[in-house]
Amino acid sequence: MSSVVSLEQLFRLDGKVALVTGGYGGIGDAVSRGLAQAGAKVAISGHNADKATACAEALRKAGCDSYAATFDSLSVAETRRMVDEVAGHFGRLDILVNCVGLNREEKADEVTEELFDHVVDVNLKSAMFQAQAAARHMIRQGTGGKQVHIGSVRTLLALRGRGYAAYCASKGGLAILCKQLAAEWAPHQINVNVVAPTFVRTEQVAYMLSDQQFYNSLVARIPLGRIAEPEDVWNAVLFFVSPASDFITGQTLYLDGGITATQ
Repeated sequence: MSSVVSLEQLFRLDGKVALVTGGYGGIGDAVSRGLAQAGAKVAISGHNADKATACAEALRKAGCDSYAATFDSLSVAETRRMVDEVAGHFGRLDILVNCVGLNREEKADEVTEELFDHVVDVNLKSAMFQAQAAARHMIRQGTGGKQVHIGSVRTLLALRGRGYAAYCASKGGLAILCKQLAAEWAPHQINVNVVAPTFVRTEQVAYMLSDQQFYNSLVARIPLGRIAEPEDVWNAVLFFVSPASDFITGQTLYLDGGITATQ
């Protein structure tokens, strides 16, 4: 029989090293701050060196051991270099939270090869090689690890009236990719899960949320009557990266206020 641990032990990350890619965006910033508050050492990475540095510095001022790194998510070589750099700086890597993602909206009958490939490469291909690079360190350490990738309600549901073919395809692919990674890396005690939110109040979708008609229609479809906040995403990520979820892998958690329960 396993021993009962305290509530604090279930959700503390003291001594763990976490890498947050896209760690200075709306969701990424909330995740980075949350990881620091939970006791982890945090590396923040993305393509913008100034933003990564500013976010890492803010965490240092709050007492967190933090580090800033940059990489091009479209480059496998750059991804591997960055992950190796972070692991080398801290001496290990225990957690990956992949917040990298984008959309380039095109109606289905107007989709171009260039933009379709770009969205899939950023949302899906990059996730694969971030996961692989992180897992290599986790396997070498022999102490397991936690990986969380940010999906979307579009992992499961289409969106009427918008040009979301590439986005839905890439986020849907992310869910089954993570199931396969979870299956392959389970012998190494590496958990791989997906947090899939509905619209989150971030700068990336501010232009859509500013359309009052669209916003009203969106909220009307959400049983809990609101969209997600970045902190809602962090709360779910905390569960997946903490000891509380040690027996959970290959899952997609829809953080959607009830949309997927009703559609």
